[in-house]
Amino acid sequence: MKKIEHSIKTLCDVKQCLNSQFIERDDAVHIIVIAILSKKHAILIGEPGLAKTAILKALIKHISGFKLFDFQMTPGTNINELMSEHTSNKMGIDNCDIAIIDEFFKGPHSTLNSLLAIMNERVIYTPEPRKIPLLSLFATSNEKPDKSSDLNLLPLYDRFLFRKEILPISDKDNFKKLLQTNDEYNFRNISLSAEDVNILIQNYKDVHIPNDIFDVLYSIREGLKNKQVSVSDRRWKEIITIIKVNAFINKRNCVLPVDIKALESSLWTFYSDIRAVRNIVNRELVKYSTQSCLKT
Repeated sequence: MKKIEHSIKTLCDVKQCLNSQFIERDDAVHIIVIAILSKKHAILIGEPGLAKTAILKALIKHISGFKLFDFQMTPGTNINELMSEHTSNKMGIDNCDIAIIDEFFKGPHSTLNSLLAIMNERVIYTPEPRKIPLLSLFATSNEKPDKSSDLNLLPLYDRFLFRKEILPISDKDNFKKLLQTNDEYNFRNISLSAEDVNILIQNYKDVHIPNDIFDVLYSIREGLKNKQVSVSDRRWKEIITIIKVNAFINKRNCVLPVDIKALESSLWTFYSDIRAVRNIVNRELVKYSTQSCLKT
């Protein structure tokens, strides 16, 4: 138990360190953390120069013992270029713990589709299937998906359980702070070990989900269907992991309605869905809160 408490505290210290230096990026940091602990993939979408890649690299460097593969896609990238035997430092997507791929959708279809089994099954074929240690793949993209996007890429896009929109800093005081902040990230000697991460991964699964939380999730699903926002049954099943992890790192053994807010980045597919998702989640949580008050 003490090991779990120590791991959670260190994780909170890491998040606080990142949040103090990456302004208005608290939600992105939180999503990246949950993605790693749930062993899922995430994509950060936004214009260039919004610290998408910098946040990812800074967080991963806080974790000692993790192997990072960092790559930038181009229209000519071949899947073999992502493999360790073809990289100068012998680090590739086949032998890393975390992969960061910038300009993800700039890659050719053949390369992107080759990543499907890697992301879904953590398997590569050389030509025999071989398991790889990849925990999470993080992608960044400047391209905003909409309903005119290439439908052939939807199965791959669906493998990103987390989709986070990164926006420019909006608050005036925060903008001023940005201009005065040193560009060099200060790690403050805060280190989360690979063992700490594994402890957290192994223990969040015991978190309990009460029946009323399932009722709220069902109401959210029905609300999204009425707005023609499609969320597959498989994605709903995977989403359960998110609320469990969110409760666990907040030192709770039971999911609360507040944990459902962490789902917003996992319920939209196209950019036009974001507002509907946010409104429906908030509406159902308010409704639940009101009904709970009336019962008491």
